[in-house]
Amino acid sequence: MKRTPHNAPKLGVCSRGEVDNPQAEKARRRPPSNFSPGLGAARLLAWWCVSLFPLAAQAQLDHSKFDPVDHYGSRCLAAVIVSGAALVLYSLLRYRGNPRSVGSWGILILGAGILPVITSSAGGVLVVQRSQRVGMCNSCHLAMKPYVDDMKNPHSQSLAALHYNNRYIADDQCYACHTSYGMFGTVQAKAQGIFDVYKYYTHSFTMPLKMRKPYPNNDCLKCHAGSAKFLASHKKDRESMFADEVSCMQCHDDDNPAHNVGPS
Repeated sequence: MKRTPHNAPKLGVCSRGEVDNPQAEKARRRPPSNFSPGLGAARLLAWWCVSLFPLAAQAQLDHSKFDPVDHYGSRCLAAVIVSGAALVLYSLLRYRGNPRSVGSWGILILGAGILPVITSSAGGVLVVQRSQRVGMCNSCHLAMKPYVDDMKNPHSQSLAALHYNNRYIADDQCYACHTSYGMFGTVQAKAQGIFDVYKYYTHSFTMPLKMRKPYPNNDCLKCHAGSAKFLASHKKDRESMFADEVSCMQCHDDDNPAHNVGPS
């Protein structure tokens, strides 16, 4: 039997008679880390670049087109949706679907009743507003993308390209030209849009797209009728155009068609 020297420290006791620290003992036995200052600096620099990228991207945006209602409204709407879902989940977990007190009923009604009404109404306004943008029209790649590409083509001589590249219409160029004036024009455009969405997803459309009825003069005259250039150059047929007896496209479609898009 091997004997331990008399002056050797016992297990778990320091040489000075103090109890050894287990955490310090584990730290001493732990293998050395492979961490290097250079690697840590590289990770810190990468994190810094990633965090600053959104700020740099935002700096390149055209702030003249910034819409605070759309920007902050969408974020507030997302916060309200998350809050409503959290309240409903809390009610289910806390009261197990059997609220009894006034407070429990209040939480359930707020999360499942009041907040959904707010989100549906505010969300509907945002959706209608965003559906008027050119990007929304361009999202139907199989159908509308060739028309949007022609509109943005600086070398195209179509009416759409002339209006877009000369910024005769500041924003929402597709919507402005294909929607009649006033509130009922918006309602009519949204109703027709539902039918167009159906044809898009069922692939029942044909290229090039054709309008279901002739382009109305009022959609041109709502902007051009008050123009001094129009009044000076359309003296002969002006009354017939206002009466919708002579179509604007009878003259303009020959040299400048609405879009330069052929069969695909």
